Amino acid sequence: MLASLGSATHTRVDSAAKHIRQCKIHERLMSLWHGDPDPEAMHRQKNRYATVKDDLVLNVNESLGKTCTPTEAYPSVMSNFTSMHPEVQQKIIEWYSKKTPVEFFMCYNEIYEDKQAAMHRIPANQLKTLPFFRAQGYALGRAEAHMRSGDTVFSVMIGGQMTVTNGHFPMRPGQMVQWYFEFENVKFDKDGRRNGHTYADITLKRADKRALDEINAESTCRALPKPYVLGIDGSENYGDKIRIFAKCICGGPAFQKVDIMMMTQSL
Repeated sequence: MLASLGSATHTRVDSAAKHIRQCKIHERLMSLWHGDPDPEAMHRQKNRYATVKDDLVLNVNESLGKTCTPTEAYPSVMSNFTSMHPEVQQKIIEWYSKKTPVEFFMCYNEIYEDKQAAMHRIPANQLKTLPFFRAQGYALGRAEAHMRSGDTVFSVMIGGQMTVTNGHFPMRPGQMVQWYFEFENVKFDKDGRRNGHTYADITLKRADKRALDEINAESTCRALPKPYVLGIDGSENYGDKIRIFAKCICGGPAFQKVDIMMMTQSL
């Protein structure tokens, strides 16, 4: 597949109609998920925790368990999940692999009630505060994880056309676009389908690796876009379907620039 139009011409699509919303980093959740460091530690490593321009931002307003997220003036969001514990990652992989709504919400309850996690402090805290993730949009600027480092409120584009960096799978015009966590890539085949041959550990070309790192050089766990495609047997997957947030306007290979039309403002 040839390089995408955006990568070949080094241009970004501009949308006349834009929906932009002010959002705020959920400081307490960010701190808890990153091992509850003191503010000074988060300040010294602010680039590790920060949200940067073009990050795919997830809404974390709704709690998965009994711990409620306060309703505030700004939507509570996160885009950096670098310190997510491997056990929590495996739970999330299992959760979003469910094919039916019943299976999905049964797993939803099991994650919160997981008793074994209490043996390990960090996974237990992360599981008990695990939010119901929803796509909010793309960051239009930088936001700090803690107010000591700078502004935690920033602008997020939630509707309109935007040029973004693709994830691990080729995207074609007209395809619906979902989000997924970076660590989930091994559960899809090379075209982004479930139930087929899983995507083995990939060897990135230097240019592809550079394009991926441009998103956030110090983050090792983030949300990325991928095409929503049916499984190898033609079936839908509920855990993927509810993560659709956009439509591909101009596609491209993995880790190249693609143009998408976001519609989170109307979902």
